[in-house]
Amino acid sequence: MIKTLILYESRYGSTWEAANIISLILGPSRHYPLSQFGEGCRDFDFIVIGSPIYNGKVHPKLQTFLDNEREWLDEKSIALFCTCLNGSEGLRVLREVEDSLGGNVLELGVLGGRLEMDRLNDRDYQALKEYISREGLPSQGMDLFNSKEVVDLALRLTDIRDGLLDELPVVELKKEVEDFLKQHNTCTLATSSQDSVRATPMEYDYDQGHLYILSEGGMKFAHLLSNSNVSVAVYEDYTDMDNLVGMQITGDAIMVEDPVEYQHAMDMKGLSMDYIRSLPFDLKLIRVDMEKVEFLNSQFEKNGYSERQVLKF
Repeated sequence: MIKTLILYESRYGSTWEAANIISLILGPSRHYPLSQFGEGCRDFDFIVIGSPIYNGKVHPKLQTFLDNEREWLDEKSIALFCTCLNGSEGLRVLREVEDSLGGNVLELGVLGGRLEMDRLNDRDYQALKEYISREGLPSQGMDLFNSKEVVDLALRLTDIRDGLLDELPVVELKKEVEDFLKQHNTCTLATSSQDSVRATPMEYDYDQGHLYILSEGGMKFAHLLSNSNVSVAVYEDYTDMDNLVGMQITGDAIMVEDPVEYQHAMDMKGLSMDYIRSLPFDLKLIRVDMEKVEFLNSQFEKNGYSERQVLKF
């Protein structure tokens, strides 16, 4: 497992809020202000560092931290983010920090910040008056913080973090995934559309990168008709933290109309077409084309690999 640490310095709350959102999405992770950095933080693998930008610089406490911890940071994979009112300036500052840290910075994230004039201390107020005049910005407060931008950054960081995993060879991982899917036959199918979501327990059959699911119909089809993106969970019952086994699948769901493919799915399920026709309702067939599998298996770690593996189809 890649252990992620989010370190931040926040003056009026925007960077703290961004760090909190990033931590939620990147979990398992910890997020701490720089004042809480200690020896227990040194064992983390992926370090995400955030700061507000004031007067063209990162927070002074962050600069001091970077200077003092250069040797430790040289051994880590790092991502940097900032909150600011001027995106081009924020990117310039982050690139300067990146240059000072060497080649182990994997991502730069520039996020909008907030300017609430009535919350500023006297020194910040005077400094911002000069900055606003110099940059030609409006003198009233601004709110450029966008939680969707933070989520997008967190998702990019998730992909980067996944790339740091001690990976099983692809052929071996694919076999592990397929064996697990063939040993099970029940899943939770999650669908969504606009403001509606639904999670439905379903029986499935696996065949060459596809899940085949029979259904009499229902509200999930109201979702699938407008949004074919789905998530599927297949898992073992929980016993303890040393025996975690389960997977989350993301993919695209379609209604199978081809009679040959429909017949193939019925054969896998051991159902005859005569039986299907005898039912007082139509049985719809959903095919989930698997795009990504996130497989958590404690056994992988016992064999020298990360317990969380990602397979893309």
